[in-house]
Amino acid sequence: MRITVSRWGTKFTAFQVERLYAECKAWIDFDSFHVFTDQPEPLHPDITVWDIPQNEAYRSWWSKLLQYKYFTEGKTVLLDIDIHIRDRCEFQFSDQYLLAQLDPLADYIPEKNVKYINSSFVTYEGDFSWIHDKYMADWKNIQHRYRGDQEFMWGEYQENFRYHKPLFESYKWSAKSKGYSKMPMVNYHGEDVKKDV
Repeated sequence: MRITVSRWGTKFTAFQVERLYAECKAWIDFDSFHVFTDQPEPLHPDITVWDIPQNEAYRSWWSKLLQYKYFTEGKTVLLDIDIHIRDRCEFQFSDQYLLAQLDPLADYIPEKNVKYINSSFVTYEGDFSWIHDKYMADWKNIQHRYRGDQEFMWGEYQENFRYHKPLFESYKWSAKSKGYSKMPMVNYHGEDVKKDV
C-alpha cells in the first residue's frame, strides 16, 4: 500500500509534509510515501518526490489528479496535507469504486442533506487512470465549471464512488469546539491551528 499527497504552491510547508509522513509511520502500515510538488525544498529521504508539471491544468488542488495517472497498480491512499493522524487507521479498498468519507457537513449541518464525499482522503485499488485522462481531455472547461477536484469528482463520477467508513473528524466543525477528537484522523480544512493555541 502506498500513501500519496500533493503539495502545490506554498500554502503548506515541507515541515507539514514531513509531519504527516511521521504520523503515517506511527499509525499506518504502508510500503511507500509519495508527494507531488512544485517546490524545491528537500524532504525526508524515504519520501518519493514527483514533480508537478508546469501546466495550468495542474494548478492548486487539481494537481491531486496526477496520482490517478501514475498509481495504477496495488492499493493507494490519497491524503490531504492538512489531515492529522492521531490513532491507528484501517483503510478499506475497492477495485471497482473509489472510496471516500461522506463530507462531515452531513453530520454538522443535517438540514443541508449533504450526500457528496470529502476528498481529504480517497482510497482505491488498481487502475483508475481514466479519471486523469478524462480530466485532461477537457480540463479548461472543467476548471470553469467546478471549484476544485472534490466538486469535479462528485459532479462527474458520483456513480463511481462508495462511502468509506468514517475515519476523520472535522477540526472546524467539531474537534475545535470540544478541544479533542476520538476519531483516528482530524481534518483541519486548511486552517492554521496555531491561531487557536
